[in-house]
Amino acid sequence: MFKKILVPLDLTDKHGPALAIAAELAQQSGGAVALLHVIEVIPGLSMEEERKFYNRLELTARNHLQRNAGMLADQKVPVQQEVVYGNRAREIARYAAEARADLIVLTAPQIEPDKPASWGSMSYKVGILARCPVLLVK
Repeated sequence: MFKKILVPLDLTDKHGPALAIAAELAQQSGGAVALLHVIEVIPGLSMEEERKFYNRLELTARNHLQRNAGMLADQKVPVQQEVVYGNRAREIARYAAEARADLIVLTAPQIEPDKPASWGSMSYKVGILARCPVLLVK
């Protein structure tokens, strides 16, 4: 059913369950997983002004994606990796649409019901913006 599965990752190690679910779904459908990291651009500061800073971030992101791709490859799941720049939620939704992803698998934070400020998570924003189904993994 899900042939193209997108898994956006930040630089933390909390995404193991989301990666495991994406791998299982890809194996069941003969699909592939795309790992995506979005480097948030600092508003009002040109990338050229901080080229070394952004280059370090990109290198760190690519190394992180490579480590996670290894886990998928060990399970014989085809995987690709991409690093893009921009607003995280918008870029995830844009990338999913352009890649024609069938599903986005996201790690969702534990929301505190009595703290409405915590409700505006990245997973919520992606869920609103994405054109394809979004699976939240807690």
